[in-house]
Amino acid sequence: MALSVITRRRELLIFLKEQKSMGKSIGFVPTMGALHEGHGKLISQSASENDCTVISIFVNPKQFGPKEDFSKYPRTFHDDMNVAEHHGAQVIFTPTIEEMFPSTFQTQVIVQGISEVLCGQYRPGHFNGVTTVVLLLLNLMQPHKMYLGQKDFQQLQVIRKMIDDLALHTEIVMVPTVREQDGLALSSRNRYLSPASRKKASAIPKALAVIAKSYLSGEKSVEKLFKIASSELNKENLIPQYFEFRSTALLTQKCEILVDKEAVVAIAIIIEFEGTCTRLIDNIVLGNDSASTNALTDLIAKALG
Repeated sequence: MALSVITRRRELLIFLKEQKSMGKSIGFVPTMGALHEGHGKLISQSASENDCTVISIFVNPKQFGPKEDFSKYPRTFHDDMNVAEHHGAQVIFTPTIEEMFPSTFQTQVIVQGISEVLCGQYRPGHFNGVTTVVLLLLNLMQPHKMYLGQKDFQQLQVIRKMIDDLALHTEIVMVPTVREQDGLALSSRNRYLSPASRKKASAIPKALAVIAKSYLSGEKSVEKLFKIASSELNKENLIPQYFEFRSTALLTQKCEILVDKEAVVAIAIIIEFEGTCTRLIDNIVLGNDSASTNALTDLIAKALG
């Protein structure tokens, strides 16, 4: 099936009804565009597990704060089409703001607690915008599976909680973070980094990698793991907005002393250089399953050599 571009809700509903009437499974990848190989991996996995893969490209104004420039978010639709088609998507749904949120739209979806910590503390209201648009998209598409990246771990957990609480039938598939050669997590925001700030940013995966290496060697003390990671950040004079160990099952619960159950190490740093500020987030999951171990091993190899 050739790649199709759909801009209207009604047209999308007709298309999906036809696909489902033929017994086809639907995979969905929500994005705001500016696609990179991280998105490519989400699309490829969906294409391998479903008969039809739909991606959305919609820069959602509801998840931008008053000091965040919605107008400057990168819009690269021509390149996005190439990425989507290369990785096996059949449809791009790219509605206008008016199509998604007409002037009569009055609803907001709020997932309390989990959306108020970490990024939620510094971007109040952000996750309300995310859950509102994702629920709207899920109601339109009713896909069998939705693919989200581990890099946005809190966002994934907020959406997962919404799906559980509202008894939706879409299965969430978490896809491991895709990283550059030095371990930096792929992000649309990386394009804003100058060579000098890019060098500073490499301390982020290094800090996470030394935690991963020590953890895999048996170290479980939060204090010791935090200390060795902080030394990597200090080399580039980076001060985190947050840098925390939290339970993956309940992000509102901090790991204060020991990593005795599965935990996520989450970090956010604003890198300032010559008057520009770029906010980067990253995380690792410390657990005993093979997927977590493989992801940690890959990060160590890239960030520490």
